[in-house]
Amino acid sequence: MNPSRRADALIIIALLLLPLLWFAPQVLGDRTILPADNLFQYPPWEAFRGEFGVGTPTNGLISDLVLENVQWKSFIVDALQAGRPADILWNPRSFAGVPFFAAGQQSAGYPLSTLFYILPLWRAYGVFTWLQIGLASVFMYAFGRVLHLRRAAAVFAAIVFAYSGFFIVSVNFSMVIAAAAWLPLLLACVELIVRRQEERGERLHVPVPYVALGAGALAMQILAGHVEITYYTLMVAAAFALWRLIGAWRTLRRWQPIARLAAWLLAMVALGVALGGVQLLPLYELVRQSFREGSATLQQVRDWAWPSRQIITFLLPDFYGNPTHHTYFDIWQRAVVPVTQNALGEPLSTIDWGVKNYVEGGNYLGIPALLAAVIGALAGLGRRSARRSHTWFFAV
Repeated sequence: MNPSRRADALIIIALLLLPLLWFAPQVLGDRTILPADNLFQYPPWEAFRGEFGVGTPTNGLISDLVLENVQWKSFIVDALQAGRPADILWNPRSFAGVPFFAAGQQSAGYPLSTLFYILPLWRAYGVFTWLQIGLASVFMYAFGRVLHLRRAAAVFAAIVFAYSGFFIVSVNFSMVIAAAAWLPLLLACVELIVRRQEERGERLHVPVPYVALGAGALAMQILAGHVEITYYTLMVAAAFALWRLIGAWRTLRRWQPIARLAAWLLAMVALGVALGGVQLLPLYELVRQSFREGSATLQQVRDWAWPSRQIITFLLPDFYGNPTHHTYFDIWQRAVVPVTQNALGEPLSTIDWGVKNYVEGGNYLGIPALLAAVIGALAGLGRRSARRSHTWFFAV
């Protein structure tokens, strides 16, 4: 192995291991990511709070993991252990029964979900999170190197992406981080498909390996089970592909190679969607029969959007509080005081007065990352270079 590849390999290994700085207790120790204390907010567990010494949950906002996700994984494990994998098509444990596999968020078809079937669930969530955060950073590092970033810049990009506010507030939602992790790899494949044709000029280029890799990345993203991330992934990939096709036209000035490039990119997406079709087709059938179709007006949907006043959280993520904050420092008493009520005398246990759900609104990247982005954009746009077009795209 030449020194350059050895350096990249060592960096990739380091990026895969880096999440253990945070998740080693869940991966190697006896801790779990599962917020089991949240169960004691609800009957019948609520009656046993005193017996188990459970007070206010650390973060009451992330109850979905123990109320839904762990139940889904348990149902799959039970079906596999009973030797009846087809049972996961329908879940008889919820109400009078509901479609299970079609709903998608159980991630049953996602290859890394195998961890949940071979490890104890309380540990599997930690191992899964470690690997997904690691993969997200590795894929972003690979994308940076494909864009000819220096290793230090690519590592910086990898860390900013994988440890962004979006990823960290979503670690308790395994299907979200699993889906989002594959975006950089898909973009890297788009870049390689277009660039190889630019380098060959008008000569025929058959980018089958990159098409296959990109299709696999898209399929993995679909199987991860969060269709909203699929929307975002396809929109970003389409915008980047269009931008690169425009750039290729400016380089080649011929329609024939541009048409071939567009056909290869469409083939990559079509193959990826087809590979993920085992999940997409049942999901589409289920959504068409959902009682929620048409249950919200357009204005209601707009009201759920990310509010403009939330922009301050790019710089101060806890400006509107944090669901894990249950105390505050009283400057007059010079003491940490528990939260018990608001100014109206109403009981409360956490400081979170935001206008957007803290998890769904998570956007913090870090002030150094924002400064680096501004400096990088100004530097990239201020000189003629091979990456100038890319700088324009990401700056926009």
